[in-house]
Amino acid sequence: MMSRTWNYRWHRGLSLAGLLVVLQTVMACMASQGPLAGTIPTETPINRLERGLMDATDLPFGWRRESTGVPRDLRGEVARYRDYRGPTGSPIFVRAGQSLVLNPMTKDSETAYEEAAATMIPAGYADKWPWPPELDFATHADQIIIGCNPGVLNDIPVRTCRVTARYGDLVTTIRAQVFEDRWLTMAQFRHLLERVDAKMEAIREPQGEATPTPAP
Repeated sequence: MMSRTWNYRWHRGLSLAGLLVVLQTVMACMASQGPLAGTIPTETPINRLERGLMDATDLPFGWRRESTGVPRDLRGEVARYRDYRGPTGSPIFVRAGQSLVLNPMTKDSETAYEEAAATMIPAGYADKWPWPPELDFATHADQIIIGCNPGVLNDIPVRTCRVTARYGDLVTTIRAQVFEDRWLTMAQFRHLLERVDAKMEAIREPQGEATPTPAP
């Protein structure tokens, strides 16, 4: 005759085996959903904006960061800017900079975009800020305007270029002096815009980390 103790251990063993099968099934389902499954956003807004700003690798060799901080040309909940100067020995007007702002809602960013675009390229002067065909590229932006105004500084031909773009809840502006054959050419400026465009697309959503798994 089977003892009560043996019967209890037998049923307990079946229960533990069933629980193990359930746990293995749940883990397999989570793994099949890919690396983003079970992630939670942990990135701070400032760190997110920092990832979207230009850096020295986006510019020709020798450009130097001059300043960074909170911009005055964009309104929003969280904002940053970063400015660069040309290589050592270049005139003081050889510069490029970017401002970036994060708003709590898309409608706020749409308003910020319209305001920034109107400031960067006033409607009454749009004909003086044509969009150069060299700067036509496949952008990820929801809205974008580009204009370059030709001029002369210290007897050097230069185009002052301005860009305003919106990516969801993010709005960015870029300013740069572009030259024919030195410091920052139109081809190099296009490369800068393409690099920033890719960064902006990458920060549409904050980074996250996997939800911790309980220790076995």
